[in-house]
Amino acid sequence: MQVRSARLHDLPDLDRIALEAKSHWGYAQEQLIRWESDLRTRPETIAAWPTSVAEIEGRVAGFAQIDPTASPWELVSLWVQPGHMRQGIGAALLRTMQEVAQQSGVREIHIDSDPNALAFYIACGASVVGSVAAPIEGEPSRVRPQLRLPTSRPVGPPDALPQDNQAAARRLPPR
Repeated sequence: MQVRSARLHDLPDLDRIALEAKSHWGYAQEQLIRWESDLRTRPETIAAWPTSVAEIEGRVAGFAQIDPTASPWELVSLWVQPGHMRQGIGAALLRTMQEVAQQSGVREIHIDSDPNALAFYIACGASVVGSVAAPIEGEPSRVRPQLRLPTSRPVGPPDALPQDNQAAARRLPPR
């Protein structure tokens, strides 16, 4: 695996991977259609914001992007192609974003997490600081965990992630 800076010509791969990864969590097709524009990476951010891709055998397998205009900086994208999940790609991309932020003097990164990614982020060293209501059809009590990841502790590969997020979700603070 090689991690490199994203380029504008990567954009179709980034958008495809984000949609495939979100689909992997079993969301209804109608919901994915509603989220489609939110899952797209805006072309102007590729050069303006730190954006990295992970390649395997020359093909993009995942990507991450951080918004340096937010305070604290915010991880706006971290997506791994489903066939490459649980292979350390997400951790490598998160570590890259963490290093970029730390080199700029940022002490922590904000993460607005999908509930399905909560266990991954906790295993990587993030802490839950809150949640926001994010109901969808069939899940009226769904919330998005709000996390903070310190830049001072490098992300290591999460060795044993739980298969589901039930235990992690029970630790969410009330809204």
